[in-house]
Order: sequence, then structure tokens, then C-alpha cells
Amino acid sequence: MKKTLILAFALTIVSTFSFKNLQAQTKEEAVLAFNSTLELSKTDMAGAVVKMQEVVKMCAAIGKEADTLKMKATTVIPVWQYNVGNNLKNDKKFDQAMAAYEKSSEFATAYGDANIKEKSASQLVLLYTSKGSTYYKADKADSALIFLDKALALNPEYSKAIFTKGQVYKKKGDNAKMLENMQLAITTATKTNDTVIIKAAKNMIGSSLNQEGIAAYNKKMYTDAVTKLNSALEYGFKTKDLYYVLASSNNSLKKYDDAIAAANAGMALDEQTNEKLARYYLVIAQAYEAKKDIGNACANYKKAAYGPNAASVNKKIKDELKCQ
Repeated sequence: MKKTLILAFALTIVSTFSFKNLQAQTKEEAVLAFNSTLELSKTDMAGAVVKMQEVVKMCAAIGKEADTLKMKATTVIPVWQYNVGNNLKNDKKFDQAMAAYEKSSEFATAYGDANIKEKSASQLVLLYTSKGSTYYKADKADSALIFLDKALALNPEYSKAIFTKGQVYKKKGDNAKMLENMQLAITTATKTNDTVIIKAAKNMIGSSLNQEGIAAYNKKMYTDAVTKLNSALEYGFKTKDLYYVLASSNNSLKKYDDAIAAANAGMALDEQTNEKLARYYLVIAQAYEAKKDIGNACANYKKAAYGPNAASVNKKIKDELKCQ
């Protein structure tokens, strides 16, 4: 019995010593693995990220004794993964870079690296927006919206993504959402003084309002046409045809002074030839005739007697108004 107790005690001592030795050896292996991974990172960053995750697992298995080493490992993983994304982006492998930055964002969240979290988000906003733009140009509107919404989830005030989203809705025929996004793009771009986006968004809104105004004019909805066309002008959208339609619409609404002003503005933008200017002079002449100002009516009808309306205008001058 005494011999059995002595033997059991001896085995306990040996087992305890062997366990402690195994722990020490495992920690040493973790250190070696960590150092070899540092070397690997100089030539294979992506591979080093994978290996360093294994080091983290080793440290976790060892316990508190390896906490310091584990902290060092978790500190470099987000940074390395972010650099993997940078390398892929520089090589113009944008889809792979996108996936890499998504991973660096995950690591940054897991290991509490706010700096890499922010940097990853900034890169993803750019890549998501670019991807959305690519899909927009390929007429894949729904796919474009998915990536643009991803970008805006990370940065709700990124004006380029908002602008592109407005373009997508325009292509989908949803003018209400186009207008909503373009106005938001102007608001956000103004905060950063992004004059390119501001100008482009205003032009998009103005162009859309111009189209709606011309459509209303063709349907003889002159009040609506004037409202839409004047709104287009407020966004800086000015064309000779807009002013011509606006002038004609104002004449139809008996707003003769507004018609004359719009016609003069249109002339200033058109080619300075008799044939090109004739249509504006015709609108002006009609306005003066309606105002009972026959002298100015005649003067402008004479300038309108060119092109396809020449015959009818000359008839007006000679037979109806008997201009001198």
C-alpha cells in the first residue's frame, strides 16, 4: 500500500512537470510562428494574414500566458488585410480589392481598430460607387442601386453616389426619385464645395424639367409648360429651344411681355442669321400685334419673313396689317 502511494505521488509530479513543459513549448512555438509570419508579410501579405490568424488561435489555446503575443497578432491583422486591399486596388483588381476591404473592416471591428475601420469604409464607398456606376452604364439599374446603397450606408452624404443614384432613377423613368436624389446631391455637394456634382445635378434636373415643359407645350398645357420651363431656368438650364417654347407658351397665355423677353433671350443663344432668328421675331411680332402695337408688330414681322413661314408672314405684312 505504501509503495502504491509513493508511485502515485511520483506519477503526479512527472505529469505536472510534463504538462508545464508542454505549455512552455507551445508558447515557444507560437512565438516562432509569429516571427515567421512577420517575415512572410514582407513577400506575401495575404498569406501572412491567414498565418497570423492561426497564431491568434494558438495563443487562445495557450491562455493568459500568451495574451500579450495574441494582442500583437490581432493588432497587425487588420492593417495587413487593409494593405492587401490597397495592393489589389493599385493592380486595378477592383472586385478583389472590394472583398479585401470588406474583410479588413470585419477584422477591424473584431479587434477594435477604429482607424482601419474608417479607412476600409472610405475605400469601400469609392469602390461601391464605381461598381454602381459601371452597372448603370451597362443598363443594369437594379444591380447599380444595390452597390450605391451600400456606399451610402457607409457614407450617407457621399454626393457622387447620390448623384449616380439619381441617374439610375432617371434611366428607370422614375423622375420623382431622380429629382429627390439630384436635389440631395446638390445639398451634400454644397457642403464640400463639389462644384462638378452641383453643376451636373442642376443640369440633370433642368434637363428633365425642360423635357416635361416641352411635352406639356405639345399637349397645349401652356400653364404647366411655363411652370416647368421657368423651373428649369432656375436650375441654370438654358437653351434656345427652351426660350422659344417658353415665349410661345406665354403668348398663348396672353403674357405678351414675358413672351417678348423669352424670345429675345432665345435669340441671344441662337445663330445670328435671318433664317435662324425668324421664329423668335415671329413670336415677338405676334405679341406686339396682340398688344395693339402695330408699329412694332410690323417691324418684327418683317424680320420674321424668312424660312418656312416667309409666305404667311408676308401675307400678314401686306394684306392684313398693311405695314409700310
